[in-house]
Parts: sequence; structure tokens; C-alpha cells
Amino acid sequence: MHFSTRQLADAIEALEHESLDVLAGFVACPSFSGSEQTAIEYLEPKLQGLGLATERIPLDSAQLRTAPLYSPSCDPDGGRYNLLAEHHPRQASGKSLLFNGHVDIVPTGPEHLWSRPPLQAAVKDGRMYGRGAGDMKSGIVCAMAAFEALRRLGAQPAAKVGFNAVLEEENTGNGTLASVMRTMPYEAVVIPEPFDESLMSAQVGVLWLSIELTGSPAHVAYMASGVNPIEAAIAVHAGLKKLEAEWNRPEHRHAAYRGHEHPINFNLGRIEGGEWNSSVPCVCRMGVRVGFFPGVTVESVKQAVEQAVHATLATLPSRLGVRFDYKGFQAPGCEFDLEHPAMRALAGAHEKVNGTQPRRLAMTATTDARHFQLISGLPVTCYGPQSGNIHGVDEWVSIVSMRRVSTVMAQFMQDWCGLEPI
Repeated sequence: MHFSTRQLADAIEALEHESLDVLAGFVACPSFSGSEQTAIEYLEPKLQGLGLATERIPLDSAQLRTAPLYSPSCDPDGGRYNLLAEHHPRQASGKSLLFNGHVDIVPTGPEHLWSRPPLQAAVKDGRMYGRGAGDMKSGIVCAMAAFEALRRLGAQPAAKVGFNAVLEEENTGNGTLASVMRTMPYEAVVIPEPFDESLMSAQVGVLWLSIELTGSPAHVAYMASGVNPIEAAIAVHAGLKKLEAEWNRPEHRHAAYRGHEHPINFNLGRIEGGEWNSSVPCVCRMGVRVGFFPGVTVESVKQAVEQAVHATLATLPSRLGVRFDYKGFQAPGCEFDLEHPAMRALAGAHEKVNGTQPRRLAMTATTDARHFQLISGLPVTCYGPQSGNIHGVDEWVSIVSMRRVSTVMAQFMQDWCGLEPI
């Protein structure tokens, strides 16, 4: 069986109203990292409705601790699980494909900053707004729409196709790790992250850490006798930004990031401390995210960061205690082979739909693609719709971009997996 790109595009367009309804319900799920099950439970009957058999893959941190690329947990397992839904052909004649996507979302921030409630999807000017609409619930819906469009045309992939909805991408990646360690025999993986219809060629490494500074409390009337760890934290942050600038110098950049002006980012994401307005505080805690280039080890980054913090503290007039705690990402960076036949087929599908080759993107964040690349050695990339304000206020996804991406995914399944009649 074979369909023209126009036929595939028409089938996707005919499904658009249904797809947006699915996405709106998906956005309404409060699936913040650590409490994603509402989204998993929402998706399971939707995937079963596509004729797919579903399996639950438990998140078991005790078993994962010795696995490669494990990141220390931020939340208790709490009985949470990934969802794997699979299509099996009558007679496999093509190559298998896995769509992997995370269902967890990040906090919304103060709701009064949003134009509308963040978990209430709204369509305006060709965009759907809502937390997770872009990152990355729309991408999962695009993959589902592509599969359903083929079904509406009377066809199904002539190879195994899986849909893996996973937990904890936003803070550890242990959801996808649990799936990968289960052993997933596929021949290609696509993660529909919202990267503006580009193929991801590389991603940086990411380390999360907490820095706890302990000073000496005192009454504000005698503050000279105290040591203020909040003021010290400001100096520590400035010292880390100097290290960030050093790693971003052109002569220190990884080859994949030569064209980026500032590929490495250190972020002070959280800071808390102090007990009383009229007391010199005792403790200050900093939550920091550190980016680093592919080829650099997590352990060497820890060492460099700790050395930078100690060097800053050594310049301060008073002695402070310091403690480092590592929970969350310990994710090395990596590059992806976009010349692999599977990735060339995906690029070819994009060209058939759009008339041009897709842009290649060296990403300055991390994704779950590292697990497939570094553990399984599978051809993998991220390819998803255009979005904006992800992790910010009034997050959105482009509806026309969703339509194009869904069509590309249907074309890719036809070209890579082959088709057979239902």
C-alpha cells in the first residue's frame, strides 16, 4: 500500500478537531513531575482506542540505582509507571519504530501572570495555550494522529510501532531509563519534543545540585558578629557565572556548538534561607542547574563546580560551612547520527511534506534521547512542532505546525515501517 503525501496531509487535517480535543484534555491533567499519573491514566484508553495493546512499566528507583545514566530521584516512586502501547503487524516486512514522549510538566508559577488558567487549554490565533501544550503533550498527540490517519485510510504499519509515555523527563530522565532497561527492541526512535520541526543533532549535559551555606546567626543590632550565608550565596553565584563564561569561550566550545553564542547555561533556579527579618540568617540553600558539553563527564563537572564554590568562599572575610547535595539530573551530553538511514528517512519525510530539508539543531538543553543513544545505541533524534514560552508563562504550540509534524510522522511510518491493509 502507498499513499501520496497529499492524501496523508488530508487525512491529518480531517482529524484536527479530534486531535485538539485530545490535546486539550491532556493539558487539563495536572501531571507535574512526581505526580504524572493523571496524564498516564488519560492516555491509556486513548491509545487502546487506536487498537494498541498497552503495558505498564513501573518506576523502581531501587532497581535503577545501579543502571547507567541513573539520576538521583527527586520524588518517591509512589507506584508511578510508564505506559507502553504497541502495534504489531500481521506480517512484519518493514522496520520498527518507537515514539517516546514525556507526560510530566513543570510548575506554572503564579497563575495571575497567565492570560488564562494554565491547565485550561485555549485556542487563539492558530495556537493552543496551556502548560504542557508545547512541552511536550502536543508532540505525543501528533504521533497518535499520524497513526490514526493511516488507520482512517485503511492501512497500518507493516512493522512494530510503539508509543512510550514516560515520567520524570523534566528532572531525572529515570522514566525513560526504566523503559530502556526493560529492553526495547526497536530499530529507530523519535522523541517529538517541541524543537520547531528541526532534527536534533546534539544536546548538552545537565547537572542539578543544591549548595547549602551555613553562616552564624546574630541579632541585627550586632550583625558584625554574625556571618550572612545569603550574602555569601550572591558571591557564590557570581563565581559560578565566571566558570560558565569560561566554558562558553569560543576556544573551549564543542564543535557541535561553534555557531552558538552562549551554549552553556548555569541557572540559579531556587534560593531560600533566613529565619527572621531582624536576624542575620543561619542557612541559605541554592538550587543550581549546570550545563556542559558532550564528552565531559558528570564527575568532572561536579569537581569543577565544587572547586569554584570553595574558591569564592575562600575570598570572603568570614568562614562559612558548605554542603553539596546531588538530586536530579546527572545527564551527560551526546551527539546523534543524523546520517543513519532511519534519520535520513525522517529528513526525507520532512522534505516531502515541506519541500525543504529540516534544519539541524544542537540543543542547549537535555532530553531523554541520551538514554537511547548512550545505552542502547539506537538511532534517535527529537523532532516536534513549533512552540513558545515553554517553562514560561502562556506556553503555546502552533496548530498548523502540529498538522505538518503529524503528516511528516505518517509519511515516515509509510517510508520506514511500510504499510499493510488493516
